[in-house]
Amino acid sequence: MKRDRGSAMIEFALLVMLLVGIVDFGRAYGAQLSITGAAREGARSRALGGQPSDVQAAVNASKGAASVTAVDSGTACPANSGGSTTQFATVIVSASFTFGIPFVPLGTKTFTATASMRCGL
Repeated sequence: MKRDRGSAMIEFALLVMLLVGIVDFGRAYGAQLSITGAAREGARSRALGGQPSDVQAAVNASKGAASVTAVDSGTACPANSGGSTTQFATVIVSASFTFGIPFVPLGTKTFTATASMRCGL
């Protein structure tokens, strides 16, 4: 019986670490969804003829709590695209996310989202 004295504390610590890990991975998934939406809004801005500064503003307005590190305005639409199905505006958004699970060294990861939208819509 004396050898089992610390087992409850270790089991509790493992349970807390598991719960913190579940919450942290949920935060990571939320950050990925946020930058996906931000990339979509940036591509929409670019497809409507926006300049790179407009794309940056659209991404920043819709990024949520994500820590955006880079926005690549990608390809621009030609002046007379007229809604052509062969021409697309593309935007790439990168964000960093730091995991905070105790005793699990996952560190900081970079998430990337790419969005394309048909020109002129």
